[in-house]
Amino acid sequence: MKIKAKLTLLAMVLAMLVAAPMLAATLGALPPAQTQNGVAYVSGGIGEHQQAAMRAAAGRYSLMMTFAERDGDFLNDIKVNIANSGGHTVLDTLSGPMLLVDLPPGLYTVRADFGGETLVRSVDVKRGQNRELAYAWPNNIEKRGEFSAFEPKPGEPSQPPAGATSRP
Repeated sequence: MKIKAKLTLLAMVLAMLVAAPMLAATLGALPPAQTQNGVAYVSGGIGEHQQAAMRAAAGRYSLMMTFAERDGDFLNDIKVNIANSGGHTVLDTLSGPMLLVDLPPGLYTVRADFGGETLVRSVDVKRGQNRELAYAWPNNIEKRGEFSAFEPKPGEPSQPPAGATSRP
């Protein structure tokens, strides 16, 4: 019986030795945590290693957000604003394609803006729970160009800008 216990212990130690470098590599890819208004957050997810690290660390944060186009391509440089139920901003940052936030329990409004398109969601954070929000913008939104204010949004009729005249 003692031999079986020793073999089991040896197998566990060997398994940890094999897994430790993979875990260290994944966690090593995690960008450093930052703090704003007492709220800890991590922004990243660029590349497969960082995405894996962000997913591995998500359990330590109350909220995980992902930002992508509808076809699944991740987006970067998302303006994110999180306000508590009193309307006070608790986090205002530039992020993407993933954001981990450790919010205290409560109801929050999360605004995410990319290319002039703002998506708004509410999230109820509860103690001991991990929430996930996925934001998806229309495909090719970053390719709308510098005159995107004149381009119609999906589903809107095409109209010329105010004051524009057409030539026959």
